[in-house]
Amino acid sequence: MVRRLVEAAGIVIDRAGYAAASTPEILREAGVSRGALYHHFQRKEQLGDAILDRQRAFFAGVAAQAASGPAPAFWLQALVDISHHYTASILDDPVLRAAVRLSIEPGPYQTAESYAAPLGAVTAVLESARAADELQDHVTPEEASRTLVGCYSGVQLLALALDERDALHQQVSAMWSLAMPGLARPAVLSRLRLSAPPADTAQRR
Repeated sequence: MVRRLVEAAGIVIDRAGYAAASTPEILREAGVSRGALYHHFQRKEQLGDAILDRQRAFFAGVAAQAASGPAPAFWLQALVDISHHYTASILDDPVLRAAVRLSIEPGPYQTAESYAAPLGAVTAVLESARAADELQDHVTPEEASRTLVGCYSGVQLLALALDERDALHQQVSAMWSLAMPGLARPAVLSRLRLSAPPADTAQRR
């Protein structure tokens, strides 16, 4: 029931935005009674929190992999692949799309806390890339993560405004073609693939 309510809230918020998402509309989408909703969520803010929890779980997994998982051939390639995997996920999952909308639209969730998980995950991967000597000397992982998360958020915001979500993979690849030369050492850059991996592109067909 909780999952059903969160997914219904995600669909409505993705479609209308947080401020315009009404409880009756969420109830209709979920096909449940008001009592069932209030048994699990007393306020709309609790639904918003649950939506962001799914995003946090995604990036917590990324950070854990960077901290203790097996090292990939290139950490910067892993970062590119993570960005495309997340892109594929938000295209397929209305709850993750709603989390994006909560973070970028003016309102109670446009806060530092909403960005803590992606910033932490990207910083963790970049720290691993620095330890593997993949980054140029001037790159600071924490500062670079702020730039990259900001650029990715901007790409999503523009796609939302232009109703071009299906072009997100292409736009993310274009972002990397501009950003990666400033991050990677030349010997690493020449070996990176900036487009989506086949698994992510295939599921969009």
